[in-house]
Amino acid sequence: MTTDSSVDGGYAKHEDATAVRPGHPLRWRRLLIGLGLVHALVVGFSLISPLLTGQARGETLFSVYFDVNYEGNFPTWWSVVQLAAATTTLLFAAVLARHQRIKGATAWWILAGMVFLLCLDEGTWLHERVDTLAGQFVDVADFTFVWLVFGIPIAVVVLVLATVSARHLPEASTRLIVLGIVTLLFAAVGLELVAGEVIRLGAPTAVLAVVYHLEEFLELVAGALLLAAPLAAVRTRTMGRSTTFTLMDRSRR
Repeated sequence: MTTDSSVDGGYAKHEDATAVRPGHPLRWRRLLIGLGLVHALVVGFSLISPLLTGQARGETLFSVYFDVNYEGNFPTWWSVVQLAAATTTLLFAAVLARHQRIKGATAWWILAGMVFLLCLDEGTWLHERVDTLAGQFVDVADFTFVWLVFGIPIAVVVLVLATVSARHLPEASTRLIVLGIVTLLFAAVGLELVAGEVIRLGAPTAVLAVVYHLEEFLELVAGALLLAAPLAAVRTRTMGRSTTFTLMDRSRR
């Protein structure tokens, strides 16, 4: 009797341990490395394209389709796809959080909405079309990238909102989101200001090219970080042919 009850108790304990174990983490670090390599190839090809043709930048055969300084081409498409994927993963995390009734569901929804707006802006070039409105508040001749009149205040709001929201998420996701937003704002606002100053000073074209290629590369890296953030909070368990997903909260590891 003692032996039987010990076995039964051991089996019950094993079942309990299996039930509470959250599962295996996703390989989001590999995804980040892979995306980083793709981003480097996309931006690097744009940077060296004049060397392949011997023509001036903007006049090469590849400019319309691959130059990151143009809109509506392959780099734009790639950026939109990545931001759309980031929106999808954030929405997935939000749905899981609501289903599991864990803390942080609202934060996931807010972040998904923010990244969706970034995706919409990237795909429709909204930030490139506010020059007319911004020109009513600043002398265009003294300000190269006029959209920053609105971009800087919006950047501050985005940073504060993202940081406050991310505080309620698992530590790894919080770090990735904050790093992603800071990287994005540094590139989109900080390097835009630098590029404007480079143009104003009449620096060589090569210097300006390096600045805006660095800007585009960092924006793509920021999108990858935002894509990986919700994946870092997901755990999977496979039993037979079924796979279950568990979202970690800030108190679970």
